[in-house]
Amino acid sequence: MRIFGLFFWLLLFLSEAGAFNIVNPYDREVKEEDLASVVVEADFASVDSFVISNDVNETFTLEVNPKRSHYCKSINLHLGENSLKVVGYKEGKVVKEEKKELFLTSKVDKDYRYPPQGYNRSYFHNDENEKICSKCHDMSVNEVEGVAFEDITRSNCYECHKKINRDEHSHAPSVNWLCTSCHNGEVGALNQADKDRTKYSVPDPIEELCLSCHKKHKEEWSKKRFHHEPAESGRCNRCHNSHSSPSKFYLRKPAWELCTGCHKDKIEGMHVVKTFGRKAHPTHNVKDPSREGEDLSCVSCHNPHVSNAPSLLQSQSAMGLCSRCHKK
Repeated sequence: MRIFGLFFWLLLFLSEAGAFNIVNPYDREVKEEDLASVVVEADFASVDSFVISNDVNETFTLEVNPKRSHYCKSINLHLGENSLKVVGYKEGKVVKEEKKELFLTSKVDKDYRYPPQGYNRSYFHNDENEKICSKCHDMSVNEVEGVAFEDITRSNCYECHKKINRDEHSHAPSVNWLCTSCHNGEVGALNQADKDRTKYSVPDPIEELCLSCHKKHKEEWSKKRFHHEPAESGRCNRCHNSHSSPSKFYLRKPAWELCTGCHKDKIEGMHVVKTFGRKAHPTHNVKDPSREGEDLSCVSCHNPHVSNAPSLLQSQSAMGLCSRCHKK
């Protein structure tokens, strides 16, 4: 009887272990985009469907096909720690449950800049992992350098990464699926540890890549006296999302929220300098007279990149700065 019991539990364990396996993402992985590509390997003999769910109330049910072994789905993430759960079913009964913990980091919000201990960066695109995908997908790069796709769905990157451009404002290389314009497999001075870990790494700092297209900025900025730290360090992607964003100029957040993510002492919403004995000047939630249709924000008075004026002001004189809005 005891031997039968052990045999039963062994069969149950083997059945559960073979039901499915989360191939990607890895457990306790650090993510930089608010999307995660989930790849599940499922055995039809052990599981006929599985459900993927996350912390932002997304649930996806996928039916298992006896002629197919791997299944892909993109899920959304929120800043900080996320839980991904996959539950496998056979004839309506749960046969296995597996969880992965992920951490979405932020380049602009100090509260989420650094992951808790035990989280690590991982990369999917290497020759070994791509063997899995190549059963269903053409994993070769089919871009022609500098030539946009007439039909973006023809890009070999599109099917798995199409949500990357879902926001209103999309960066030209990304929206045209010229992915390797930036994901060139190279590393910079600040990400040497990524060398050979992924086929599509991006150099950090990224400034040289950005300025190869935005050439006019390179000449203009070199002549200015004062440089904002992200621009000075060449880390354009600290403030700008290289793919897409709900905000203009592909900002990771609206300008005021972006600036106060680092400059938290200004989060009170009123300027620290009181002009002419009056109340402190507001910095947001009112219209900006100098920019039609825009709200007042830090960039109304400060240049976010470079300036010849201290504090990166938009004008070298107080009157010049005020007259941008106060014409009379």
